[in-house]
Amino acid sequence: MKNLLLTTLAIAATQAVPARAEEAPHLSIRLKPVALDAAAGTGELDVEMRLSGTSAPGGSDLIVHQPGGPRMTKGITIADLRLSDAEGAVETRRVMKDGWEFWQPARAVGGDISLRYRTQIDNSAGGILSSIPYVDGPGLSGIGSMLLALPRLPGDFDIDVRWDLTALPAGATGVTTHADGDFSLAAGPISRLDHTLFMAGLIKSEPRDGSSGFKAIWTGSPQFDLAGAMQWSAALYRFNSRFFADPAEPRYRIFLRENPFNPSNGTATIHAFAMGYGKDTTAEKMKTILGHEMTHTWTANELGKWYTEGNAVYYQARLPWSAGLIPTDRYLDDINLTAARYFTSEVIHAPDADVLPNFWEDLRYNVLSYDRGAMYFAVLNGEIRHASGGTRSVDDLIRAMVAMQRDDGKMPTEADWVALVEKELGAKGVSLHRGMISGENLMVPRSDAFGPCFRRVKAKVRRYDLGFGGPQLKRFAVVEKLRPGSAAAKAGLRNGDRIEYRDSTEGTLRHPDMKLHLKVTRGDKIFETSYLPRGTPVAIYQWARAPAANCPAVLPQGEPHDAAS
Repeated sequence: MKNLLLTTLAIAATQAVPARAEEAPHLSIRLKPVALDAAAGTGELDVEMRLSGTSAPGGSDLIVHQPGGPRMTKGITIADLRLSDAEGAVETRRVMKDGWEFWQPARAVGGDISLRYRTQIDNSAGGILSSIPYVDGPGLSGIGSMLLALPRLPGDFDIDVRWDLTALPAGATGVTTHADGDFSLAAGPISRLDHTLFMAGLIKSEPRDGSSGFKAIWTGSPQFDLAGAMQWSAALYRFNSRFFADPAEPRYRIFLRENPFNPSNGTATIHAFAMGYGKDTTAEKMKTILGHEMTHTWTANELGKWYTEGNAVYYQARLPWSAGLIPTDRYLDDINLTAARYFTSEVIHAPDADVLPNFWEDLRYNVLSYDRGAMYFAVLNGEIRHASGGTRSVDDLIRAMVAMQRDDGKMPTEADWVALVEKELGAKGVSLHRGMISGENLMVPRSDAFGPCFRRVKAKVRRYDLGFGGPQLKRFAVVEKLRPGSAAAKAGLRNGDRIEYRDSTEGTLRHPDMKLHLKVTRGDKIFETSYLPRGTPVAIYQWARAPAANCPAVLPQGEPHDAAS
């Protein structure tokens, strides 16, 4: 799953002087990957930029860069930055603000402005996001906000981006979110490049025939059938495009790379996402992540994680199942994993307002919006289908929101969503929504909310318990507050032990049967241990196959089926 979060920055450079409205200023960029060393995991991107038709006063935050990301041990370095204009070289002052770095010119600049620097990439910097710049085999990739130090100027700019691949082996290519090869963007904000994914090198791709808007690209050498998984993804993308009623299949790119620090991570951007894999990744494991991340292509907006992540979890297996691309039992497993995480959550009644402040520091809040949102959409689906006699579903509301953004150019609001819910369910729907946002009401879907193939049953699942620390749930570097009798204590851990995680704590939280493997340092003694991080059983709801439904093991491929309704 993706903790699919893209860190971006919105900075208004109010001191700068905009260009005349009738003539958009221009930004040209040349990108030259150099000194790639796959064995060392290092490389550089030589960047040259030219601005024309704009100006900025001395002391303004002219250039901005995001050097770090979640769990990085060191930042991405911008080296040898040189700024000049028609009057000559311009000295700059580098300052840090809220984790971002800025370069301020010592004097006013204007006319034709030149900027040159080298972005230094070092894989040992770590970080959990697959969008963090990285050297993988004979290539590099990364998100624009970290790979590039960009001018931060108001107004719209025409943008040209050109690749110089002369330092790479023959056959190397450059690809971005926007185009395969060089590209130009019509007048718009420079900040568009913050969200752009870049890759250059000896790129492999799937599908190869270019018959679809979908394409996956990578430069590394994964030890599993990545090409097969991407063929599956292309089929799902075609189905999803029809499901969300696209007039034509839009361009979509998956940027894949090794991610030893968080192999399951996917980072969504506009019409693309970056995805990682590791030594234990398989094609089958990748499919759930792909189903989740791909949903964001259509449903991403600014309503909040309860909506964007909630519907992505709701659809991540539902649409592949409806498309006949995964078996019924795998969809059922996905329903039950989501339900188990939600109903065993220690913060199940936390209001939505508490999610973002705790999102990166407490895993309990990190997953809450995903799972509560998904259960909320399942609740709505059951209620709408019953209220309409089976003629309507939550899909109709989601498609209306997608059309609002795609066809009308309007960014949907929570008020728009509540209005759609109220139209279907009246005051009951409004109350249901408010109860979800406040955390006061449990989201318990009807027995047939996931369709006639399934029915609700009672079960018991052990709540996640790391066995130490708390109440905050995070990756502790040192064991503290060890709980006697916990699985961690039985595995031999003691207070004061220094630990390194061999597995993702996010993964063990999301999968009730996944063990946590640790490397433990106690004085001069080093050893490894593992345990199932689970505690007290909790009474919850799960779903089982409905015996009388007679649903097939795999639905026929094609359009959505009645069995999925």
